[in-house]
Amino acid sequence: MNTYPRDEFDAVPEAPRRQGVHRTRDESGPDVGPSPSGRGLRWILAAGILALVIGAVAFFVLPRLGLSGQPAAASAATSPAASAAPSASAQGKPSASPSQAPSSAAPTATPTASAGADPSLEVGVYNATSTAGLGNRVAATARSAGWSVSTVGNWSGAPVDGPVVYYRSAADAASAQALASAVGVRTVLEAPALGLPLAVVIGPGYTG
Repeated sequence: MNTYPRDEFDAVPEAPRRQGVHRTRDESGPDVGPSPSGRGLRWILAAGILALVIGAVAFFVLPRLGLSGQPAAASAATSPAASAAPSASAQGKPSASPSQAPSSAAPTATPTASAGADPSLEVGVYNATSTAGLGNRVAATARSAGWSVSTVGNWSGAPVDGPVVYYRSAADAASAQALASAVGVRTVLEAPALGLPLAVVIGPGYTG
């Protein structure tokens, strides 16, 4: 048996009164319907779905039905003008490109026709190597280039280390350069005691 003295916490009734209202599963209340915020969300979703359907129909269905033919018609309208452009240019004056073709195909100046060169100068070709017939071969090359070769023989002057073209005076220097280029000689020297205006001496190492 409880022997503690009673206080204010012991003043609770043994059968307290029921507080609040609790609805059971069997109880049914009035239907208040969806909230205004739910209705607005449904309208937004419906409008979005409708816009997607319209866009899909316009993108996939209308082109197949031929309802988007305005661009094609515009291109067809401009195509005759574009096709007529070549015929108009063909009937008109010739363009500048054909007239420029002959100028681009014009022959360039040969080495013997360079500024200051005179192919009519008398040329002597001399072989300073032990290769027989080399002088005649170089002479033929010079003649085919337009030079006047008057003498072909063996070299009896001072020994040379390689092929060289001699010229007698400074006035013949340009002609000597052109002649050397024609026969494949790189060295050009002045020789005032030379008997001819120009002389090609085929020395060792000549490759033509």
